[in-house]
Amino acid sequence: MQSTRLFLFFALACLLAGGITNTAHAQFESPVLVRGQITDESGKLVLYPATIRNKTTGARTFSDNGGYYRINANMGDEILISFIGYVPDSFKVRNTAGTEVHDVRLKLRESFLQEVEVSGKWNPYQLDSIARYEEFKPWLETRNRTLVDTSKRSTGGFGLVFSPFTRGSRKEKDLRKFKKLFDEHEKQAYVDYRYSKSFVSRVTGLGGDSLLRFTQKYTPTYEMLRGMNNETLIFWISVRAKQWRKDPNVTLKPDVLQ
Repeated sequence: MQSTRLFLFFALACLLAGGITNTAHAQFESPVLVRGQITDESGKLVLYPATIRNKTTGARTFSDNGGYYRINANMGDEILISFIGYVPDSFKVRNTAGTEVHDVRLKLRESFLQEVEVSGKWNPYQLDSIARYEEFKPWLETRNRTLVDTSKRSTGGFGLVFSPFTRGSRKEKDLRKFKKLFDEHEKQAYVDYRYSKSFVSRVTGLGGDSLLRFTQKYTPTYEMLRGMNNETLIFWISVRAKQWRKDPNVTLKPDVLQ
């Protein structure tokens, strides 16, 4: 009987010790709340919606319209911060638990798309566009939710659930705004590539303030450039440069080619 009691005592002690160890381990592995604000390099321009991704766990979120973000992590996780048109930044989580604050200042990315010539399989604009897509792929391939939740549809067409709360949630709004921002940036990047100042300068012979004022007055839209080959674009620029030299105050219509 005494040996049985001793055995039960030691078994209970082992269970208690194991429970304490597991509790301590769970506390050690508890997530860290990483938070902060994302702005440009000066700290004055709020970047919204910036993307925040835990590269270790795959978790991701957006900053809010004040540039603030929150994301869960564990010690050693790598957090990647990105915003379209800016150089991304990353850091590793140092804390084991609690809250860790990281205010991030992103530097404006300098454009290298100066020439129109194609080099190799891809031109510089295409290479840059591919790199941007890969950087923001987790968000771009996330589907927007609709007002109807088809997962709750029953037989006979009944059971459709309309969820304006889900579609109107902050995450959904941020995702739609991000995709719109990405699309606008891609169009502007194409315009900057096809209608670069160095290219316009070679066609017109203009430089300095004259070149700046000319390009401010005359810049083809994205849709126009998509429909123009290089010969047509050169002619379009030349017509306007000729008029510019005659009288800079006269403005030709965008579709005028002669």
